[in-house]
Amino acid sequence: MQRKFLLSALATALIATGGLALAQQTAPPAPPTPPAPANQPMKMGAPHAWKGRMGEHRHGQRGMHRMGRHRGPAGAVIADLHQLSRLYRAAGKADQLPALYKDVLSKTQNPMVRNYAYDALARAQMRPRNPDAAIATLRKSLNENLTRLNAMKAKAPK
Repeated sequence: MQRKFLLSALATALIATGGLALAQQTAPPAPPTPPAPANQPMKMGAPHAWKGRMGEHRHGQRGMHRMGRHRGPAGAVIADLHQLSRLYRAAGKADQLPALYKDVLSKTQNPMVRNYAYDALARAQMRPRNPDAAIATLRKSLNENLTRLNAMKAKAPK
């Protein structure tokens, strides 16, 4: 009986000291990385669910501004147009948006800005249920893009 007791006590002591030794050999966990500032999106490679202002999650929010794809002057123009359209709608002046987009189209030749303005103009024309005007706008945009594409193919080295 005494022999069984000694063996079990010895086994318990070995297990306890072995676990203590293993615990001392493992490295401490790395400190957590600080979160991104609340008003800026996370960098590429981070999860798609970044936090916006006041900590709200921006899952599934559409728009070019969310993904940060457009930088530079063209991206700034697109961001301004997006914000202006939100303000016009909030003020109840959505009927003035087509004139804004037509004004932008008359002032720029940048393909990215023109595509955005044409798409936004077609959406604005669909609001009062005018599909014919929206179709005409998108066909004009398509023709411009095809002309630009054909010009690029002609300039490409063979």
